[in-house]
Amino acid sequence: MRAQSKPFIVEIKTSRRPDRSQPKSIWGNLDLTAVAEDVAEDNQVNPNPVSADTTNGR
Repeated sequence: MRAQSKPFIVEIKTSRRPDRSQPKSIWGNLDLTAVAEDVAEDNQVNPNPVSADTTNGR
């Protein structure tokens, strides 16, 4: 029969490194619903956007 090992304690020490739990998304906490609503409002205000003149008269 195997001899029992003594109980032990694992101590986790604090790290001096900066917190790495930053969000990995490039969008962060951007609210896409609010952005979509803003775009919809802009389209309603100006339904006929001014288009650039692509003809140079040549």
